[in-house]
Amino acid sequence: MSDPVSLVAAGTSGLAVLVAVSAHVRFRRLQKTCSVLQGDAEHSSFLVAVSRQTAEMERLRTEVGRLHREFEAFRTDVDESLRRVAVLRYDAFGEVGGRLSWSVALLDDHGDGVVLTSLVNRTDTRCYIKTLKRGVPDLRLSPEEISVVDAALRPATRSGAVRIPNPARGAAQPSR
Repeated sequence: MSDPVSLVAAGTSGLAVLVAVSAHVRFRRLQKTCSVLQGDAEHSSFLVAVSRQTAEMERLRTEVGRLHREFEAFRTDVDESLRRVAVLRYDAFGEVGGRLSWSVALLDDHGDGVVLTSLVNRTDTRCYIKTLKRGVPDLRLSPEEISVVDAALRPATRSGAVRIPNPARGAAQPSR
């Protein structure tokens, strides 16, 4: 029979071999993970790779901040561009037919802009321009001008559509 001390020693050494093999496998996995982090620089240390990745993250963070500021400036420019347009042709005077008079609203997303109106009769033509700030005109608007402002401020049914109010129904129709 074997000595109990030698059995314990054999069991302990067998356990030590298993722990060593397990540690070796874990070390190889960690080494593989580190080599992925190191990228193309195979001979650089892990700390150099982490430092390089940290610097790249900081560069990207700075770039994202710059892009965010540019996007906000772009958004402001878009909000202030004349994107809300409506046109209405009508007969301003009973004596002249053919809907030669017209009103046009040119507004940004805040309701700032102008209303241009041209009234045509047999002997002359009169043109008017009225400004709006936040949808409020500087001068009193005619019913036709109110109609084009309302149509311009309504949401568009498709991108870039010029809205054409329908005075009979009071609804804006997108141009075709």
